[in-house]
Amino acid sequence: MVVGGFRPPVDPLASWFGRVRVALPHETWPSHNGKVMLPLCQINCTELPYTPDALSEIALISVFISQDDLPYETPNGEGWALRTYAALDGLVEVEEPKPTSLIKPFPVRWDFIEEDYPCREDIRIEVLPSVEENYYDLFENRDGSKVGGWPSLIQSEIYWAPWNKHPANPEYVFQIDSEEKAHWAWGDAGVGYFGRGTGGASDQWAFAWQCY
Repeated sequence: MVVGGFRPPVDPLASWFGRVRVALPHETWPSHNGKVMLPLCQINCTELPYTPDALSEIALISVFISQDDLPYETPNGEGWALRTYAALDGLVEVEEPKPTSLIKPFPVRWDFIEEDYPCREDIRIEVLPSVEENYYDLFENRDGSKVGGWPSLIQSEIYWAPWNKHPANPEYVFQIDSEEKAHWAWGDAGVGYFGRGTGGASDQWAFAWQCY
């Protein structure tokens, strides 16, 4: 995800950081503890240069976050909200509640990453000592906000992946990094991770974040 640096598109369906521009006609803006949530991002999956299998039937994602304390290990809708849409047809432009956010909105474009490797914590096999010593020189994990690839871990593996400590058995799908330009941070320069449930729980999403 490349945040800003170009003229904002007119199309309300375009990808954004710090802004959600569309929803279904019957949907209301999500809230938490009596306050409207902040628009974190809008991802138009049809713009992605690479689409993970978990997003093969999803056309657009919108993510919202609480104005209060950052949620942690809570279900979708409790302190954070992630909505998915199977098609762009039928989505209408919505007006954000005012005031909404200190997040500074920027349009988003996407770059394709040829190679992305897991952090050492996500490796479940033994490696040679020479590889262990130079792991991050040999295998680069690409940080930043991104869809697909491997999560950029800060403290440890995500609690629901790969140990499956979640009833929906989620798989990591995308991450939203702290974006200084947009005045957004997960604690101290952290990263937020989003995973989709597998099997019969594909309609469920999981969220966690880590920071320094």
